[in-house]
Amino acid sequence: MQTQKENLPFCSLSLKLYSTGNKSPKMEYSASSTKAQFQCSLTKKYYSVFEIIDWLNTAEVQTYVRLGYVIKWGSRIEQQEPTKWSNGLVQIINCFMVKPFNKSGFSSFKPINKSTTQINKSNWVKENPTDFNTDLYEQELANE
Repeated sequence: MQTQKENLPFCSLSLKLYSTGNKSPKMEYSASSTKAQFQCSLTKKYYSVFEIIDWLNTAEVQTYVRLGYVIKWGSRIEQQEPTKWSNGLVQIINCFMVKPFNKSGFSSFKPINKSTTQINKSNWVKENPTDFNTDLYEQELANE
């Protein structure tokens, strides 16, 4: 197992959304919910949106969880080669692991001293799915 002093590789799930050619308020980027899958940056395996918890429970990601990393969401837009069906713009959505930081800007890096830490699916159900409380997340991990 790697220690917290070592630099761990970037750990994320990435989903590509392709340009529709529409402008807001219509959907500017989209992907089929039956075909589009998140790709893990570590293992290159694919996961559906319903399997994100399974990804979190893999051994590779559990290394980050045990070291106190938290999940963050982000996106970026890339220009790829245009085709006759698309202008080539692709939005990539990422669910990635980051070190938690306290208000002073220094890492509040506290490894969890458990041999195995599994994330309980029922603990991830929140009243509002857009609210993610990193303090609550760290507290839930410490209580397991």
